[in-house]
Amino acid sequence: MSRLHSSGAEIVIPIDGPAGSGKSTVAKAIADRLGWDYLETGALYRAVGLSVLEAGGDPDNRDEATFHAENLRFECRKTTEGWRNFLDGRDATEELRIEHISDAASKVSAHHGVRRALLSFQRSFGRKRGAVLDGRDIGTVVFPEARLKFFMDADIEVRIQRRINELRRKGADFDPNCLGANLRERDERDRKRKEAPLKPAKDAIRLDTTKLSIDEVLHAMLENISREYGQLIDLA
Repeated sequence: MSRLHSSGAEIVIPIDGPAGSGKSTVAKAIADRLGWDYLETGALYRAVGLSVLEAGGDPDNRDEATFHAENLRFECRKTTEGWRNFLDGRDATEELRIEHISDAASKVSAHHGVRRALLSFQRSFGRKRGAVLDGRDIGTVVFPEARLKFFMDADIEVRIQRRINELRRKGADFDPNCLGANLRERDERDRKRKEAPLKPAKDAIRLDTTKLSIDEVLHAMLENISREYGQLIDLA
């Protein structure tokens, strides 16, 4: 596959799916290959959840969560260590991956005020150069007009094991049984919430990553991107 080169202005590629489907890993790789911007939108909601908890608040409280979303200072930035997430000027990438922060993120994401506050921030991406965004409602709510959308999923047991492996690599202290139960609960909450539930856009390309490697998924997605935007993106 030839490397793709272009500013890609006004082109946004949404990648949706549940936790453990591999969407963040692939989205970062695509952004790097294209030289575009990247945003892990789940980190936005984790940042709101972390802000609420650090203030001693309750993620289930609509008003508290909305206040922190409306005053969020967040940046996703490419560094020498890769893509990092900054909250209030500090690198909070690792904090935002802690399991109880992910749970808080799922709770605050159910509030309409939180989603409304973060929507314009997400839609600011792609205006100056192309962008790849991963999340749960990028193709259905944030950029429903995008010409090319992806939805990644995998068997729940595989996704749980991927998360366990990730935390073990980082040397994190966690209970595998609690992790599995929490992931199942978040899945249920995200798929059934009234506000922007997790589901594929009608025109999304669906990829089951249960038995696929990251390289296989990346290859398939780049092929589709080249096919859809070949006239707009320069091929080396």
